[in-house]
Amino acid sequence: MQTVTVESQVRHVTVSTEMQYESVKTRIEAEVHRLDDSFRRLLAENKIEELREKLEEASRPHGLMIHYVATHGDWLALTGKQRRRGVVYHIGNVLMAIRMTQHSFGAGLYAPLRLAVYENASGGTNFEYDLPSTQVGLFQNAQIDEVAKKLDARLIALIERISS
Repeated sequence: MQTVTVESQVRHVTVSTEMQYESVKTRIEAEVHRLDDSFRRLLAENKIEELREKLEEASRPHGLMIHYVATHGDWLALTGKQRRRGVVYHIGNVLMAIRMTQHSFGAGLYAPLRLAVYENASGGTNFEYDLPSTQVGLFQNAQIDEVAKKLDARLIALIERISS
């Protein structure tokens, strides 16, 4: 057995807005389509071109789709404390992910991305995420880096649009 260890530095980003959590969550879920089982069925049926077209259409206008919503705020009930208003979106773009994983399958560890959205102490909302380009920088691959930089831009554009 061979083990290879690579260290990298990830840049963590927090963006705050005065906009209330429920408004932010509602806007995200209204504007960003979900990756549902209809996409997986097309893949299973090997309807690749139809799937590609559907993915392109569904990722508009932000170039991202919600893959899963993790209700971390609700799970805090298990600690005996009050639930917290917040979720973590597993969000990404399948077509961009495969552009990375075709060069290094390990890049799939970072696709989809994670975007934490939660109510902050002042009654506004925080967005937190790890900058995609710094996550995949460890692969030292120009093609992966190019895709990740586009994801960096798409995340911040989404946050700016939602919080404006």
